[in-house]
Amino acid sequence: MKRLTVALLLLSSLFVGVQPAHALSAAQVVDMFGRTVNTYGVKLVDWEGYLANPYIQLTVKPPQDAQFPVTIDLKAEGTSRLMMDLPSQLTATGATKTLTFANASEQKTFKLEIASKRGAGQDELHTLRLAIRDGSGATLQQSMPIRVQQDEKTALQPTIPITFDYRYDTITGYFNAPAFRTAAEEAVKDWFRFFDVAPFDTVAAGAENNHLPGNDWQNEITVTNNAAYNGMYVFFRGIQTPYSTGYPAANGKYFTRGGQQVAGPMHRSTAMIFEYDEANKQLFTSLADEDWYKTDIAGSVLDVHGLVMHEYGHAVAYHSDWAGMRSYVAGGGNDPDVVAYQGRAVPLDSSYHIPGDQPNWDRLSGQSGGWTHLFPTRRWMLTKLALLVAENAGWKLNRNLTPFLAPSIVTTSLPQATPGTAYQQTLAAKGGVPFYDWQVTSGSLPAGLSLDRFTGTISGTPTTAGTSTFTVQLRDYDSRSTPVTRSFQLQVGGTTTPTNLARTATPSASYTSPWESIAAINDGIDPPSSNDTVNRRWGTWPNTGAQWAELTWPAAQTIRSADVYFFDDNDGVRLPASWKLQYWNGTAYVDVPGTYPTTLNAYNHVNFGPVSTTRLRVALQSGQASVGLLEVKAFA
Repeated sequence: MKRLTVALLLLSSLFVGVQPAHALSAAQVVDMFGRTVNTYGVKLVDWEGYLANPYIQLTVKPPQDAQFPVTIDLKAEGTSRLMMDLPSQLTATGATKTLTFANASEQKTFKLEIASKRGAGQDELHTLRLAIRDGSGATLQQSMPIRVQQDEKTALQPTIPITFDYRYDTITGYFNAPAFRTAAEEAVKDWFRFFDVAPFDTVAAGAENNHLPGNDWQNEITVTNNAAYNGMYVFFRGIQTPYSTGYPAANGKYFTRGGQQVAGPMHRSTAMIFEYDEANKQLFTSLADEDWYKTDIAGSVLDVHGLVMHEYGHAVAYHSDWAGMRSYVAGGGNDPDVVAYQGRAVPLDSSYHIPGDQPNWDRLSGQSGGWTHLFPTRRWMLTKLALLVAENAGWKLNRNLTPFLAPSIVTTSLPQATPGTAYQQTLAAKGGVPFYDWQVTSGSLPAGLSLDRFTGTISGTPTTAGTSTFTVQLRDYDSRSTPVTRSFQLQVGGTTTPTNLARTATPSASYTSPWESIAAINDGIDPPSSNDTVNRRWGTWPNTGAQWAELTWPAAQTIRSADVYFFDDNDGVRLPASWKLQYWNGTAYVDVPGTYPTTLNAYNHVNFGPVSTTRLRVALQSGQASVGLLEVKAFA
């Protein structure tokens, strides 16, 4: 017994001063609105693909019961496209970053972003993990969702054809490689995916001259198009020295449409010269979404897509041969759209580049068209800022694409609730950077209901009949955005609000302009005016005469009235000379008798006797221009 006591005393002496690691509470992750996101997680957006996406900034507060110092290893995992601001690392499965905290009052921020997914895709779900370790050795693992909204649900393609000419790639033959050629072509198309431009008059074969240099820009040759075209014509050539670049054809010939010179003036062809240091760099040609992170091998990889995208920017806009860009430079970059977005004028340097210093990095993505920006990727990405500047060359951006939409609340009304019955309706919004914050700022919801700040969902079980009036405020994840509001009435009990049957129908049309969308006519968005430049529109330009748009249901609907809102841009699309409603009787279309007003900037309401049909058509006869619609509603 004496020996056992001595042994226990010796063993206990080995652990003098060693305390068992204590349990840690979770770190708090807070967003720019002061919301703790530990449970809901975070939301990123992939803006239509093909350009740099906005980042979100989060603040990390260490566990208050930790023994300091504390280290928190962050891992955004699920796809190699995830990245965090420097210092951080890219990996095949995500991004990693380490934060250290000296005391309980210290807070650290980090930025989270996802690289574009090329082509249409579905929303994604990934994971943000935090591995916490304090000074005593205590550890804690916590995680939260990363939701990614994919804005490009259908393929986004240029609205004009692009002809590529490789006949003169006779020095290096770079463009002979299929993967090289594909990467280069996609880089050029990326610019035109965002331009709202219709085809031009046809340029005959042999009618467009340009020039191509040899090595050291010696032995220049004159080239010409070998095929007729009505979009853009691009000459590609590889050389060995001294640099890559692009330029338009400064030959005095400009695009026309309908025989009239297009404003700009806009050049008819462009050229892009490719050069790289073969001894010290390896060409990277992959466009696979999960390969992009490999471009972060600093100094040893030259990304073909990124370089062509950047250098072709000189051909399509960033060059003194574009009169509009000369004016932009002369004005110090003081373009209203650029200033509104970036918060300051963005002048170009002497070689027509956006300067590479941090004040001139794209504000929402933190990226630039060069090597240095907030994130550790070597792929040069097209940015919203670059497109806004490029518009000065004479191009028109497609403002209906999500990167250019201001935040707005889409939902216009709420269905009735029933006392004692569970209720759930989610407010819809679009535009801005959609990690939205929803709040009731005046009035109040019916008793028993609440609004989720993250999702915009009104839910609960209302307790008392009556009508509640309240105002909802929407803020998007852009510190420069102005909050938007909309007032609602929510009735609990009582009469039923008419249901817009059009929302469940499939729309179709006689013709739709390539840059417009037939989906606009029943998307439930009330237009601000007939010249709506914010929301989707259906238009038939340049087609005129008899046109139609219709709604088709899978089963017969009984319809007694309809509202029609006309599209009129005071240019190529105007109010119709006349219009009428028609319904399908099973074998033919039958005119709906009624009075058909043509009012601008308002719904045109038509009442009629009930008809049972699976198809309702708006038949339009154009007047002085083409025709279009912004919204159609049908009611029982």
